[in-house]
This record gives sequence, structure tokens and C-alpha cells, in this order.
Amino acid sequence: MQRQYLHRVARNAAGAALIGVLVAAALFSAFCALNYASLDRNLPTARQAIRDAFAAGTLQDVDWLPGNTDIGRHQFNDCLILDMSIDQRGTPAQMMVSPLQWPFDNGNSLGMCRDLRRVVDGQPLAPRLQYYHRYIHGQTMLARYLLPHLSVAAIRHLYFGLITIVVTAGLAAAMIGLARGGARRVQHLFWLIAFLAFSRWFGLESYGQSLGHAPSDFVLLAYMLFLALASLRGGIGRSTAIVSAGLFGAATMAFEFLTGGIPLGLALIVGGLPFALRSDVEADTQACVIEALTAFCAAVTTCILLKILLAIWVFGLESLWESLHYLGVRLGVPGAVAEDLGPIRFAKAIVKGFDSLGTGLLLMNGLMIALAIGAGAWGATRLHKRGDRDARTRARLLLLSNAVILLWIAVFREHMIVHAWFMDRMFTWTIASGFGLYAIALLPRDRPQAG
Repeated sequence: MQRQYLHRVARNAAGAALIGVLVAAALFSAFCALNYASLDRNLPTARQAIRDAFAAGTLQDVDWLPGNTDIGRHQFNDCLILDMSIDQRGTPAQMMVSPLQWPFDNGNSLGMCRDLRRVVDGQPLAPRLQYYHRYIHGQTMLARYLLPHLSVAAIRHLYFGLITIVVTAGLAAAMIGLARGGARRVQHLFWLIAFLAFSRWFGLESYGQSLGHAPSDFVLLAYMLFLALASLRGGIGRSTAIVSAGLFGAATMAFEFLTGGIPLGLALIVGGLPFALRSDVEADTQACVIEALTAFCAAVTTCILLKILLAIWVFGLESLWESLHYLGVRLGVPGAVAEDLGPIRFAKAIVKGFDSLGTGLLLMNGLMIALAIGAGAWGATRLHKRGDRDARTRARLLLLSNAVILLWIAVFREHMIVHAWFMDRMFTWTIASGFGLYAIALLPRDRPQAG
């Protein structure tokens, strides 16, 4: 019986992987077409928009602004994306695949934002073209479309507004579901707590307006909203779960800038999807999660491979070696990185990064994570003792979703040490899942009922 079950799960997972591949290939092709169409769209107006932003203080010469909740903390990425959107000296085929980075040679660089100011002021650029092969750069494509029509401040307001609407809609959906009552109160309670956690402890005041972070955050939160709305409508079946996970994976990869989109996406599918399944699917929740997770991973992998193959076709094998080198750096491979990656520096970076969950609230953020872990452990233990199989399965998967985040942190330790000041935002899921487990465990056990 066990062997038959595993065989069925493996067969269904293979089918889910194929769906993920097909969905990702379609979305990647659409992205390439849109990226190609975004080139040479009124560049003088786009350059003027950037000059106006510097004049108004919307852009500044400082690459990082800790504590800034007006224009955001991560100005380096904003300036990098704006530079990549207007520096189109390559051929259309090259620019479709990979944008240009570092307009000046290393010895002449003054910092990303100061370099961007020099670019729009018309200073001569470096003759050697340096292409940025490591991502798909959906953020740059969006900037190319928006800059000729909107100011930098307006783009930031647009991004922040969209994220605010999504989070508010998620809260509203969960509240409506709870007010209705019925058999899905556990699911609605979880989504209410999840959206409350992300509204407060996802650092949106510092990153929600970011040209680099906001698109990726929007994809994550939009999928959360999809799951919450699906739960409100009675849940989704296996096919919808698989296809939506594939779409989510491809969209995540299109806007991934190594800011946490992939690990949070994995955690959301493992821990969040069980709260959006139809009642007739819940009997096999674990298998459904495996299938959706396979579709997500297949979509992410397909996008990565297609980008690599396209870059090799246009630029040659040098693009691959460069990407592999930087991957080795992020993984902390000996020889690829010379800096200290020891446990003391690692721990200090993680703790300091707690500030990213809420600006100026490092101690509170750290204590909130610890409290959520304790509350979640208590809730999971209590749910495990119950006879409700579905409740135990959901609790187990929520715990496993946090293990995904811990694994990511361990594997990408160099990246975490250097960028914990925004990567620690992943712990928002720990807060959401911990308090979710606690609250669900406090509910009286449901009586069996239809729907």
C-alpha cells in the first residue's frame, strides 16, 4: 500500500513538473517579447525623469539610507535598475536578454547613485560594456515602460499603493470569511493572521516603494491573496493548485533579485496552500502540496535554464562562467569569497537584520520572532495531540515551511551575512505561521460537517 502511494505521488509530481515547465516556458517567452518591446521607448523623457528625481531629492547620492521610510532604504538597487533601464548601448537582442550594469569602470565609479547622476548628466560612459546576466530583470523591464510616463516618485507611489491594496484585500477576505462562520474558520483565521503579520512585520515602510523589492513582494503577496480568496470561495482543487503554483514560480523568478522571493514562495506553498484547498482535497493535502511544490520548483528551474541558454546563445559561454562565479560567492564556496563567514559574524548579521522587519524596532522584532516560535511550538504540540488528521497535517506543513527558510539561510550564508538587512524579512513568515498555529490551537475542535 505504501509503495503504491509513493508511486502515485511520484507519477503525479512528474505531471506537475511538466505543467510547471510548460507554464514557465510560456511566461518566459512572453517576458522576452515584452522586454524587447520595452527598448528605446522615449529615452530622453526617461532620462529627464531621473534628472528631475535628483533635483527633487527623490533620488539621492547615497546608495543606502537606513531608517528612511520616505524614498526607501535600498537606493542602490533603485539607482541600478534606473541605470539599466536607460543604458541601452547594446544590440536589441543583447538588451532583451541582459541589461547593462556599471556604466563606469571600477576605478572611476563613485557609487551607484552618484554614477546614475553622472549618466543622466551626460558624462562619457565606460567603453567596455558589462552585462548583468544573473537575473531575468523584470524590474528593469517595468522601469523602461513606466519612466517615459511617470516620475520616479509616482512609480514608487504606484508600487506601494498596489502592495497596500493587496494586503488590505487579503485582510478583508479573511475577515469576511470569519464573519460568515462555517467550516472554514480555521483557514480564514490563518489568512487573517498572515496578512496582519505581513502588513506590520514585512518592512513595507522601507521596501514597499522600492523599484527592486516591490515587484517581487507584489508577486508573493498577490499569490497570498489568491489563496485567501480561494479559501473564501470554498477552496481550490489539485489542478488549480498545480497550475497556479507554476505561474507563481515563473512570476517569482521573473522578478527575483535574490531578495527572498524564492524561499518565501516555497514556504508559502508548503505552509499556506493547505489553507486554501477544497474539503474534498484535504484528505490528501500532503500529496497536493508535493505536486504544487514540484510545479513551482520546475517553473523556477525552467526560467533559470532558459535565461542561461539564451545568454549563452547571445553572449557565449562567458556569461555562464560569470553567473557560476557569483553563485559560488553567494554560497560561500571556499576560494570564491575571501571574507569572514564564521558563526559569530553570521549571528551578528542575522540579529542586526531584524531591523528590516520594522524600521527602528530591532529589539521588538527579535522578541516577536522569538515569541512566535514559542507560540507556534506550543500550538503545534497541542494540535498534534488532537485526533484531527487535517489539523495535524496543516500544523506539520507549517513547521516544515519554516525549515525551508532555515535551509535557505544555511545554504546562502554569504548572501545572508552581507544582505541580512533585507533578507531577514523572510522571518515575517515565521511570525505569521507561529501565531497562526497558536491561534488555531486555541479554537475548539470542529465538528464534522459538510463543506
